[in-house]
Amino acid sequence: MALENLSFDNGVKIPEFKELSENNNLKIAKIPLKVTIPLTQHIGAPSKCLVKKNDEVEIGQLIGEAVGNFSANIHSSVNGKVDSIIDIQTASGKNSKAVVINTEGYDQEMKFEKEEILNLTKEKIVNRMKENGLVGMGGAAFPAHIKYSPNKAIDTVIINGAECEPYVTCDDLLLKTKPEIIVDALELLVMAVDAKRGIIAIEDNKPNAIEKIKKALADKNSSKLELATMVTKYPQGDEKRIINAVLHREVPSGGLPMDVGVIVSNVSSANAIYEAVYYNKPLIERYVTVTGHGIKEPSNFLVRIGTSFEDMINEAGGFKEDFGKVINGGPMMGIAQPNIKQPVEKASNCILVLNREESKAPITNPCIRCGKCVSVCPVGLMPLLIHKYSLKEKFDKAQKLNILDCIECGSCSYICPSKRPLVEAIRFGKRQIRQAGK
Repeated sequence: MALENLSFDNGVKIPEFKELSENNNLKIAKIPLKVTIPLTQHIGAPSKCLVKKNDEVEIGQLIGEAVGNFSANIHSSVNGKVDSIIDIQTASGKNSKAVVINTEGYDQEMKFEKEEILNLTKEKIVNRMKENGLVGMGGAAFPAHIKYSPNKAIDTVIINGAECEPYVTCDDLLLKTKPEIIVDALELLVMAVDAKRGIIAIEDNKPNAIEKIKKALADKNSSKLELATMVTKYPQGDEKRIINAVLHREVPSGGLPMDVGVIVSNVSSANAIYEAVYYNKPLIERYVTVTGHGIKEPSNFLVRIGTSFEDMINEAGGFKEDFGKVINGGPMMGIAQPNIKQPVEKASNCILVLNREESKAPITNPCIRCGKCVSVCPVGLMPLLIHKYSLKEKFDKAQKLNILDCIECGSCSYICPSKRPLVEAIRFGKRQIRQAGK
């Protein structure tokens, strides 16, 4: 069966604005005078701080140790001296301890060399993920060693190359410039869970990436590895949507991809896994798109973890005069930032700067019950009713309408002609239900 022109039900077509950064060459971000490395960059328990003020640290040194299995190691991204341990709110909205490291006067050259690994096993692959602090880099920040230690049989691994959020192009850059590495990474991930099949799934708005991956797969010549192309549509990159589009399987309500025999990792995660396995390199840098109509020189950067948003905005030429808002992530699911001092984290794929006009809050009108939000919901929910019950704090009724299945993609808010804050109300309802332990 040809895996071409695939898609899922519903969703929306939205302006992409990827042309701002997709054709620019990769830039290596400068090492700032100070980096701030949060000890919570993952789902699960915060890492235990292993350093104190005035300690000298090296690139790749463990500075935060995973607490229990559901956590992740944190490593220094620079050579330097610990300036302080502080409390911050991260760009992803978490309260966290953070290690501030002064880099001035220290050489910052990376020295990770490729290793010849004899008798590579799935246990070695997963252990390298754990040791090197790998997490999902598409936004969820789920510890990778847990994802690749499933308690159910896995037959398919998918590398998610959809990158469906507007503006974001860092995964596209990786697919175009490191196709052989992404294919090799897929081979590692298939081996890690004894899967029968590995698929790299890419939206058709990335023709160059598709051709590069197609050639790399042909050169690899493995019967287990395939390419799938998907129709460009939002939110195609949601892991449950991509499983449905590529494999025609439906993850059950409240379930995980492994419940249908699948694991999904995004392109940046796959690249980091390759480097962790073959170079024993911790997750200390990542590709980040810095873009938007409110910034002078949109581009993609290779950035050390802990570099501030402010430093990255300056790397991209600084703000335009009419800038209005800075967002961690894309415009649909990203988080607006109260300031630009927050550091780049493991899951920070984009720093988006909107202009003043784009940043204006829309005028909200009463619901006209047109049903457009229902017609685009990729999960098949009824956003208008869930929104209503959430605002009225009738959370039991919202639960009966499967509020917890909402992926908060924003398709409903985007399509709503009355510009109702549907996602914000649903988010509020989900938070209240979870806090009540229901």
